[in-house]
Amino acid sequence: MRQVLSVTSLLLAALLAASSLAGFQINQLLREEEPIRQIAGDLPEQDAFSRIVSAELLNRMDSELPSAVSSLLGDRADSTVDSIVASMLENERTAAAWDETLQETRGDYTAQLEGVFAEGTTGRASDLDLAVDLGPMTEAMTGPLREGLDSALGWLPFLDTSSFEFLAPEVVVDVEATLEEGADPYTWALLAAVSEHWLVLAALSGFLVVVGLLLGPGRSRWLALTLGGLLALGLGLWIALTVASPEFGAMPDESSQSLVDHVQQRFTEWAQPAWWVFSGAAGAAVVLGLLGSVAAHSPQQPRRSGARRESV
Repeated sequence: MRQVLSVTSLLLAALLAASSLAGFQINQLLREEEPIRQIAGDLPEQDAFSRIVSAELLNRMDSELPSAVSSLLGDRADSTVDSIVASMLENERTAAAWDETLQETRGDYTAQLEGVFAEGTTGRASDLDLAVDLGPMTEAMTGPLREGLDSALGWLPFLDTSSFEFLAPEVVVDVEATLEEGADPYTWALLAAVSEHWLVLAALSGFLVVVGLLLGPGRSRWLALTLGGLLALGLGLWIALTVASPEFGAMPDESSQSLVDHVQQRFTEWAQPAWWVFSGAAGAAVVLGLLGSVAAHSPQQPRRSGARRESV
């Protein structure tokens, strides 16, 4: 009976240890500023980001400005907008606005998940859609953009430069959640809620390790430690190679794909090292368990006593 309890305790300890680390990372993503800044904070510095913004501004100019202006500008509009966007995305004001966007989105999405957990879900993936308010970015970009366009195009007598306000509207981008078929949004909300208590999971894991080692008689405790370590090692490697290094899928255009690949790389760089360390610690527990098992199994050499017989 003690052997069964020892093995059960150490297997549960492995599960709780992996859950604790996962909860710690989820809690950081949802409730701390630095992880999301590390993952997506430098997106405006990427060339693909500049190309997407330039394309959007040019589309707005084509649709909002008089056709005579658009035809008159021709290729000059492309080069002008490209240079203005590049300078805008490099200034500190835009960087601060992007960070504000990231932090507001993180806070809003955390509140959204907590709301799903408290109030329930419709079961549709749309419950986890992410709304990204680009208001701070567009507000920061309005000033230098209008100044640049006024300098480049203000010579046109029939063009009112105040009309460039439409280039920096309030924009909210809806990012649709993509879940596997049959996945329940409430599960994701539950993970977000439980992640706040990752430290409790870590403490329970440590407690069960102690209980498992104390309950196991003799060699059994080391075998139980080996089994628990193998389970933790398997979980650590699996998460490191899958969840911590996700594939976000293909995007419809090259620029968007470049940004997605960048975020994917940054996320892996942030999430994966902790799981390598976790797997290393689990591997050390396996080695310790095997060594303890061998040491406990080795019989002690009996002490020889009595006089040595002399041969006749």
